[in-house]
Amino acid sequence: MLLSMSWLDWSIIVGFFVVLGVICVSTNRITRSVAGFLSSERCAGRYLLTIAQSMAFCSAIGIIGSYEAYYRNGIGGVWWGMLMMPVGVIIALTGWVSYRYRETRALTMAQFLEMRYSRRFRIFAGIVAFFSGMLNCAVFPMVTARFVIYFFGLPEHYELFGLTLPTYHTAMFVLVGLGVTMAIAGGQITIMVTDFFQGVITSVAFLAVLWFAATHFGWDMIMDTLMASETIDVAAHPDMVERLHRVQGVSMMNPFKQAGLPDFGVPYFIMMAILLFAKQGIWQGGAGYMTAARTPHEAKMGNILSSWRWLMINMGTIVIVMAAYTLVWNSAFAAEQAIIREQVAGIEDKFVQSQVFVPIVIRHMLPAGLLGLFAVYMIGASISTDDSAYHSWGSIFLQDVVMPFRKKPFTKEEHMRYLRWSIAGIGAFAFLFSSIWTLKEFINMWFEITGSIWFGGAACAIIGGLYWSRGTTEGAWAGLLTGSIFSVTGIIVRQIWPDMTFPWNDQIINGVHVAVAAVVLSFLVYFIVSLATCREPVNMDKLLHRGKYAIQRDREVKVREETLATRLLRKIGITPEFSRFDRFIYFAVALWTAGWSITFIIGTAYNLAHDVSSEQWREWWAWILGIQIA
Repeated sequence: MLLSMSWLDWSIIVGFFVVLGVICVSTNRITRSVAGFLSSERCAGRYLLTIAQSMAFCSAIGIIGSYEAYYRNGIGGVWWGMLMMPVGVIIALTGWVSYRYRETRALTMAQFLEMRYSRRFRIFAGIVAFFSGMLNCAVFPMVTARFVIYFFGLPEHYELFGLTLPTYHTAMFVLVGLGVTMAIAGGQITIMVTDFFQGVITSVAFLAVLWFAATHFGWDMIMDTLMASETIDVAAHPDMVERLHRVQGVSMMNPFKQAGLPDFGVPYFIMMAILLFAKQGIWQGGAGYMTAARTPHEAKMGNILSSWRWLMINMGTIVIVMAAYTLVWNSAFAAEQAIIREQVAGIEDKFVQSQVFVPIVIRHMLPAGLLGLFAVYMIGASISTDDSAYHSWGSIFLQDVVMPFRKKPFTKEEHMRYLRWSIAGIGAFAFLFSSIWTLKEFINMWFEITGSIWFGGAACAIIGGLYWSRGTTEGAWAGLLTGSIFSVTGIIVRQIWPDMTFPWNDQIINGVHVAVAAVVLSFLVYFIVSLATCREPVNMDKLLHRGKYAIQRDREVKVREETLATRLLRKIGITPEFSRFDRFIYFAVALWTAGWSITFIIGTAYNLAHDVSSEQWREWWAWILGIQIA
């Protein structure tokens, strides 16, 4: 059934594409060099980076993946997601990976791998990273095209000039074409400006959805529906989503009543915390933003500010899913539920059904105006991530895979031309892969299992190379091959037997299980082989420029004689280039993160020691979400 949209909805959509076109043409005219194409001439300030960089990772497929997760674990999953906060604090305060990597003075990760191991290992690692990233982003058009089809209610086929054409492939072609066009028009400059524009739209969309949820449903109705999840007879009232097997007594609100929750329960968040340590500074997606800042200080401030930006994105996503859950499970919306059930039942593929379920509910939930705004938000999120991914992996292919084999450097014109062809090639691969591949995995799980082809094996080489003097080239080769081969094998096995379970219980083996196993195995192999082949420890002082090898560090401002206070501030990352306002922002973000980290630790300990009722959790959520939304 084709979605009936008002003139206001279509005006919003048409206006969005007009502005994108203007930006694309304008930025294409000012891109004159390879540096501009790859790094936007390093001209980005903190506020541009805050909004634009967040949109590079706020993908339509990622949003749909969050819908899948939150529809299964509710706001209880928000609590366990806070586990990432203390982990993030530990990583930030210790400078895990990033501090020592900076001390090596390597300009790229590939350069570090060559310094620490060998040129051959650098080239092979670049190929593995490219292959991993290409597979990771190859399903973007697949999921987003299905969103477009089911959200707009488009038919499976349409007639054009007497030919019957598939809507799915047409939608993918258009989406890939938009992403490639933005990426090759002006490179990173076009990407940043369009991402900034789409980031502004995201802010407006989330504020509008918050207002709608508050006025249409209200806090009490949403919380009543979430609390009722604990008493639902799952045998008599199964979920509309065939792949979602709800467990009796599992709560969508109380995080300590989610013991039987499959896939997105407590073990999922513990494994994600482990992977956060393994992936720190290793994943190369969005590479153009890593070098786009005007100065290192602006890059640091952009990253600090982006934490609040992501808070808004996460809160908006949670509110949308909780409103959708209320529409599906509250008896006041029986008419809408009947329509949704009929449409969902017509989707034969249970994996596709899982991906498009919440978008279908949103389609029947939002009023005129908000439908168009939400459509623009999702399409914009698709374009903003697609162009960044195609640009990043296309650039990495040329810079780290092709150019090391060339003896003669490219001319400027050749370099720009081959960069554009490389980006277009990534888009073409994504289209072809999405045309033949069937995603038999939760979206978030796919990201981890494909990402582990790279970080599952590279983490041991990078972390071991930075922190262990006895790590050898042989160990790095063995670790990278182990992690990569294990991950690829896991993808193939999951594709053939998607419902395979562990021998000791009925838990389905998913992509996160495979990713964690790949990391653990690769580290074991790295240490064993390195111990067996190490003849002489590496001079870590020389690698990290310490002791007699220390050199004067680059600075943005002239540093006067340091006092005890300035030395302490430098220890926590506050350098002399921080203005008073910068320090205020830094401490505000640090106190915010530390406060919620302490809240999570104390709250978890208290709940493990005491029986906290769902009514108490209801009051607690009013404070938590109220503060975060405000």
